Amino acid sequence: MTESGDDARPVVIIGGGPAGSVCAAVLARQGVPCLLLEKGRHPRHHVGESLQPATLDLLELHLGVRDAIESQGYAHKYGAVYVWGESQEPWSILFDERLEESIDTMSEEELLAGDYERAVQVDRASFDALLFDAALHTGVDARQEQAVTNLHFADDGAITAVELADGQRLPCRFVVDCSGQRCLVGHRLRWVRTSPDLRSVASYVYLEGAGGLPGPLGRHVQYVHSVPEGWLWFIPIGADLTSVGLVTRGSRRWDAEALLQLGERAGLPIADARLAEVHGQRTARHARDWSFHCERFAGPNFLLAGDAACFVDPILSGGVDFAVRSGANAALAILEAVRSGEAAGPFEAYEAAQRRDFRAYLRMARYWYGNNRSVGGFFWEAQQEVPAGAVSTPLRAFVYLTSGRYAADKHLKIFQEWQEKKMFDALGVDRGKVRRALDDRDGDASRRS
Repeated sequence: MTESGDDARPVVIIGGGPAGSVCAAVLARQGVPCLLLEKGRHPRHHVGESLQPATLDLLELHLGVRDAIESQGYAHKYGAVYVWGESQEPWSILFDERLEESIDTMSEEELLAGDYERAVQVDRASFDALLFDAALHTGVDARQEQAVTNLHFADDGAITAVELADGQRLPCRFVVDCSGQRCLVGHRLRWVRTSPDLRSVASYVYLEGAGGLPGPLGRHVQYVHSVPEGWLWFIPIGADLTSVGLVTRGSRRWDAEALLQLGERAGLPIADARLAEVHGQRTARHARDWSFHCERFAGPNFLLAGDAACFVDPILSGGVDFAVRSGANAALAILEAVRSGEAAGPFEAYEAAQRRDFRAYLRMARYWYGNNRSVGGFFWEAQQEVPAGAVSTPLRAFVYLTSGRYAADKHLKIFQEWQEKKMFDALGVDRGKVRRALDDRDGDASRRS
């Protein structure tokens, strides 16, 4: 698989966002040299997003940053409230099943005092910087303001070196493209394919003085409201800071005044709010949210992770969660390639798993925008994606899938299997023989009983 001397070459990770930082940290913790290249400098603005409960668990496992994240004072989210579907009556999704029956009878104080499962609404500027610093402290060679501008390929399609803006060439053993929607490898190889039915643009502002929803959820939940123009989000991200945005089909960019007028007509609690200045800007911001994917997520010695591999419409708030999981899974694929001396199998398994994850979200997004918009239909569609018996009801299937718990559980299984392989290798034990012996033992015990 590798040439002589390849072990001395680092794994080069392009992009210091969540996918890149997590990938680098997982590798560094296992003693694999890696070079993390970020074209900008942290902190840098990025539209915020809800960090799901399962993803917090993964970040604690691989980077040990739960306390650091909690210390940032990010807003907690116990779920989401929607006005969407055949009825204009609000309906909610709560992460913790215990809240489904009790939320209407508890106070806000009781909600906040409980140990209920919750998401965190992160400020991406500080959150991305936190993960980058955590990767740095694991021993990663992490460099900022180092833009990769070119890739050099061997005849077999492997990437031999990355080239920086100053012309410097850096040789590499493996490459993980975490360049976000730049899709550096994907565009170079012409693998990027858009989903024409999910082309949209997001316009958003930050507000001070906005209110919240009635009841204990108040400002502790995200609110999504469908309108003829698309759909609006109302997301408290601090004690007095709220993000309000519109995702609409086509390419129209809404200015702040038009956006707020639309929000007031839809009944968002923003009547007394005013524009807030965030990262030096008080006007509306815009982001292209076209769903896309790359034809492949892996090559001979490289992997694509996060938005560099695919992006699904933000209705399910899964972007940063997919980035963290795929960054960690990419690292595990490389660790297995290093352990076994063969990249083909681990990289093929990585691609298959990430593609299944992407397609599940894509099907849900398409169903969401489809003609069959009954609330129960959303839940039934989600249940088709998870194993039978994994959850108790279609509603919990929807939560299990969209909260990232299903994909995170699969990642943990892969991680445990890799740790087991590494342990057996260190002991010089044939893992297959041990498993066969255990199976034979269990079979004998079963026959005796």
